[in-house]
Amino acid sequence: MHSQTAAGARTAAAAASLCLLVLASGCFASPNAPASRESTTAAAATAEPSPSPPPELPTVRPLPGPVVGPAVPDAPVIRWVPLGPAAPTDPPEGALYELLRSRDCTGLRDSTLNTSFPAVWAAAGATCVALASDSPRDWQRARELLAVIPDLPPERCWEIKVSESLRQAVVVRAEYPGVQLRVDPQAGDDCRRQLTGLTVLDGPHAGAAGPTVPAGGGTPVRLEGFFVNVDAVLVGGTAAEFEGPQFGPFVFYAPPGAGGSAAKVTVQATPAVSGEATLHYAVPSTPGPTPSTPSTPGPTPSGTEARAPGPTPSAGIQP
Repeated sequence: MHSQTAAGARTAAAAASLCLLVLASGCFASPNAPASRESTTAAAATAEPSPSPPPELPTVRPLPGPVVGPAVPDAPVIRWVPLGPAAPTDPPEGALYELLRSRDCTGLRDSTLNTSFPAVWAAAGATCVALASDSPRDWQRARELLAVIPDLPPERCWEIKVSESLRQAVVVRAEYPGVQLRVDPQAGDDCRRQLTGLTVLDGPHAGAAGPTVPAGGGTPVRLEGFFVNVDAVLVGGTAAEFEGPQFGPFVFYAPPGAGGSAAKVTVQATPAVSGEATLHYAVPSTPGPTPSTPSTPGPTPSGTEARAPGPTPSAGIQP
């Protein structure tokens, strides 16, 4: 009995010593206790790799800039198209201008709007994508499409300003390869709808600095400035006849006016057109004296007969 008790004590002591050696391994934990939620989650994350995220589309990631994030210090700046000149009531060019201004590359690419100069908007879409992707291949595509833009009439302000911004973007990227660019919208409105002057197209004062027309009216006069749609041309407050396609050039016909007077010219349009010009009426020239003409003999009075001149009779000679 004593020997069994001593043997049990020795066995318990050995077990205690072994337990102390492996205490850090969880000797006192119950073999049937479930693992904690954290350990289970960590083990699962280690055992099963997470799925790869979908690849990011470079054509929809804009470069950092004031529009989408903080500016990059000392970065080369691309002067982007300014805010303001287009409106919802504008023709298709205005809608495309707004898409480009906000750098909506997808909207530009998917647009089915018909424009007068589609080459401009094709280059706009390509440059928008190049700015977003910063891919050499996309920049090359933008350069190719910019090269085929035709000469633009001076009245096409939107297309002119868009082309200037696109070319500047290509030039800046070429001058600073591999450097982060910054895109800053230009301040102000470079395509404000306004009347800036008049040009007389016919008559003795055609093309003169001071727009002057004869007092009788009917002379064609061109409106100078940027116009999209013109509803009426007022000369001295009275509507004048005018003609011209969308975006112009717009020509009105001067109404009659008093010689030596002047009339204010304004334009009514939606959206509104600002500015005014002055049309002058020339003083009619007074007729000068006409050269005199030799008189012609009148008819001979009735009952008389013209006598032919003959020799004068000599004194003292009788007939």
